[in-house]
Amino acid sequence: MIGLLALATVSIHGCPIENAKYVLRHTPDVTAFFKPVDRSPDWPGGLAWGVHSKKTGKTSWWLPWNGGSDNLQNIASTTDVAAEDWRPPNPDGGPRPLGNREFLSMDVDYNIIDEIPQRGRLAPAHILIPDAGSSQDNVFVAKQFFDLASCTGTGG
Repeated sequence: MIGLLALATVSIHGCPIENAKYVLRHTPDVTAFFKPVDRSPDWPGGLAWGVHSKKTGKTSWWLPWNGGSDNLQNIASTTDVAAEDWRPPNPDGGPRPLGNREFLSMDVDYNIIDEIPQRGRLAPAHILIPDAGSSQDNVFVAKQFFDLASCTGTGG
């Protein structure tokens, strides 16, 4: 039994990022997942991050990007990437319905992954949005980790 549990843990932590599904710790009605999108020099990860609230039924979309001189990883909110006419926004002024946030991803031992998520790579085990959880925050309702919960590729 212990061997099967260890195998399951290894298989989740060896999960391709496009198949990863996350759950907000202590708030299981908030889930997150990555969706492949077009790459560009401004959005090199080739991924959008969807954060879904079962309570509201809404999914917010975010594009990972590397910071400038501060070398921080961030996410920029964007419009619905599943919309037929969606295109990656202009990085200097495209639509940001919910602004930008700092984005920290970690491996299974909570070591910081010092780069944005990339299509075709393994999924981080944990994700934290450091400025989450204010009383005005309708997306990131708690300052807590998103933990890798499954590798099913089913999205939000």
